[in-house]
Amino acid sequence: MQARKVGPSDLDHLCKSLSQAGLPFSDVSEPDRQFYRFEVDGEWVAYGGLEGAGSDLLLRSIVVCETHRGEGLGKAVLSELERYAVSQGAVRLHLLTQGAAGFFSANGYELLGRDEAPAAITQTVQFKHLCPASAKYLRKLLNGPPCTD
Repeated sequence: MQARKVGPSDLDHLCKSLSQAGLPFSDVSEPDRQFYRFEVDGEWVAYGGLEGAGSDLLLRSIVVCETHRGEGLGKAVLSELERYAVSQGAVRLHLLTQGAAGFFSANGYELLGRDEAPAAITQTVQFKHLCPASAKYLRKLLNGPPCTD
């Protein structure tokens, strides 16, 4: 599987894929968002993204092409996004989800109360407006350099 950053020519397909999966997409072109297109043999199989900067990043929607679901790609994409986050200095990765808390818990994420999220996360558009209050908040301490903050 190869990953590349989503460019302007990919935005329509990214938005359509997120929309079809019922995931937020209205702000994907805003600053501080990095989305990646994951491909196998030149064919898109998944998208995923990160938002923010510093020690706390927000994991943005992971969507796997319907014809490739159940092949372990979600876990592979998650691992790659975590690796990218560490390479950018992140110590913790945060997310909100309506229906995938089990998947993320199985991959090392801890379910917490939304009030436990740091300001860098609670001030995001996704946290404040795009995800409903019923969305579950999860966090993972990443394996990377020691935390200094």
